[in-house]
Amino acid sequence: MPRGALILLVAVALASAQSVVLVVNGTTPFKAVAKDSVLSINGSEVALPQKRLYWIPDYNGTYTVFGIDYPYLQCQLGTWPNQPKFYVTCSTGSDFTVVAVKDPKARVVCYIGRGSRKEVLKPAAATPTVEIYQTKGLYIECEAGYSAVASAPSTLLGILAGITSASATLLLVMSVLLLRSLFKKEH
Repeated sequence: MPRGALILLVAVALASAQSVVLVVNGTTPFKAVAKDSVLSINGSEVALPQKRLYWIPDYNGTYTVFGIDYPYLQCQLGTWPNQPKFYVTCSTGSDFTVVAVKDPKARVVCYIGRGSRKEVLKPAAATPTVEIYQTKGLYIECEAGYSAVASAPSTLLGILAGITSASATLLLVMSVLLLRSLFKKEH
C-alpha cells in the first residue's frame, strides 16, 4: 500500500470519530459541524449518508466545501488549487458519495464519465445549503460556482454596456482624428 494512501486512510478514520468544522464564506457566511452522519448548520440538522466522508481541506473557507467517499486504494483524487473543483478517477467501477456544503447562491454541478460520455449528475438530496450526490462509475468530477446572471444585477449590466459602447465610440473618433492628421501631413 502506498504511504500516501495509508496516511489518507488514517486521516479519514480519525476524522470520522471527531467533529469537523466547515466554514463556508460566500454571500452569507456560516459554519457547519459534521459529526458522524449529521451535519449541523445554524441549529438545523441534515442527515448525511452513512459513509466516512473526507472533507477536502483546500476548500474549507471557500463558498463550497466538498466531502467525498470513494474506495481510496483503487482511486485517485485530483483538485484544482484556486476553485472548489475536484475529480476522482478509479481503476475499477466504484461507489461515489459527494456532499457539497455551499453558499445558498452557489451552484454545484457533478459529472460522471468523460469526454462525449460526460453526463450531469442530479443530486440525490438537496437543500439551499447542502447537496448530496451518489453514483457508481470510474470517474466523477464536481465543481461549484456562481451563475453570472445571479451575481450581476441588470443595472450593473446596463452600466457596463454603456461604458463599452462609449469606449467603442471614443476609439472610433480617435481613429478618425488620427487618420485626418496623417493625411494633412502628407498633403
